[in-house]
Amino acid sequence: MGRDVSAHKERVEVGVPEIRTRVEELERWRRRMEVHVPAAHAGIVRRRRVREYARRSRLKGFRPGKAPDALVERQFEADIDRDVLEDLVREGFESGVRDADLDPIGAPRFRNVHWTAGGDLEFAAEFDVRPRIELARATGFRVEERTRTVTDAEVERVLERLRHERADWAAVDRPAAAGDRVRFDSVPQDDEGRPMESERIENHVVELGSGTILDDFETGLQGRRAGEETTFDVRFPDDHLNEFLRGRTRTFRVRVSEVLERSLAALDDDFARSTGAFESLAALRERLRENLEAEAREQARREVNEQLIDAVIEANRFDLPETMVDQYLANLVADRMGGDVDEERLAEIRQVLRPGAERALRRHYILNHLADRENLGASDEDVDAAIAERIDPGKTSVAEARRRLGRSGEIEDLRLHLTMERVFDWLRRGSEITPVEVPDEGNE
Repeated sequence: MGRDVSAHKERVEVGVPEIRTRVEELERWRRRMEVHVPAAHAGIVRRRRVREYARRSRLKGFRPGKAPDALVERQFEADIDRDVLEDLVREGFESGVRDADLDPIGAPRFRNVHWTAGGDLEFAAEFDVRPRIELARATGFRVEERTRTVTDAEVERVLERLRHERADWAAVDRPAAAGDRVRFDSVPQDDEGRPMESERIENHVVELGSGTILDDFETGLQGRRAGEETTFDVRFPDDHLNEFLRGRTRTFRVRVSEVLERSLAALDDDFARSTGAFESLAALRERLRENLEAEAREQARREVNEQLIDAVIEANRFDLPETMVDQYLANLVADRMGGDVDEERLAEIRQVLRPGAERALRRHYILNHLADRENLGASDEDVDAAIAERIDPGKTSVAEARRRLGRSGEIEDLRLHLTMERVFDWLRRGSEITPVEVPDEGNE
């Protein structure tokens, strides 16, 4: 059974009967509101609309705004009736929302609208409201913090990545192989073997083995020398971004202009100096180790934070409004897939994404609820202190940095970040966290 929340509020004009509303609580934060707007109030709204039409209208024989109300009403009766009904529905709904202290999500669905000009208006509205949650338990959990020691092998992997990123490339006279860069021109051919010049690409460079081009195209480039021309077929995958090319096979005419081989610098003090303010390879290795250790600590901290959120979610189950979940999923799908998705595929994607969407929304409500309940919101002083840590005092001041962040809208993002960090600190203090050493998995 739903619960009724009746609301009555006196309107602005003395002696005018009140708008009456009754709100019924349905499942999953769904609400049904029944609204009764008396004819007397409808008359006030009608007179207001008639006066607006009189001010805007030009009727023959009258100066602007001077035509009698009765004449204006006869002339624009249908338009006035429509506008009055829209005003009454909006005002009636907004009155019920205010009186019942509700926070609607999305547009309401209006049903059973009964009204004749000059009479009472009755209608119903169904809508979702923003959840107001209570947490019975947010502390006393036990979680593990996965810690690990940064190994020499990890440091060497990062060094190797730096060597590859800062490598020189030299032209070679040999067949192209994995790891080489190939510079080439290409043009697809139509079914008659004629070049499609509008799709010609010139001076394009790819690294073989990087996965940045289609497999068939990379295979066609393998073993080619500078100056060599070749023709090969390329099949486009069924899920290719270009819908026209999905599942199709095209023939490409390709001319290789250059094969480039990576030349790696020696791992020595000169290499260290070339990467930044390091006097030796040992100093570079030490900085890389410090960075990896900081990353490992931060990753462990994030994992603990999410374990604690999952524990709070499990201990405090609450429903989410369907409108809110739908809106979140719509944004996720739009960000990932764009707008060109058929209905069947869209339904599958939404089903896959729904558990993560619901978790993200519950996470949001829990964190914000705790921030309010425990008074953990970041103050202006907290924001200024954080800004001071991020700026070079020789180049700018906290006040100037704050003004710049305020103009870009980033100041509130920073405040939210600081608030969430304080909430997670509170969660960590309230639970038992046991460090557990985990081995290096050997991944970069």
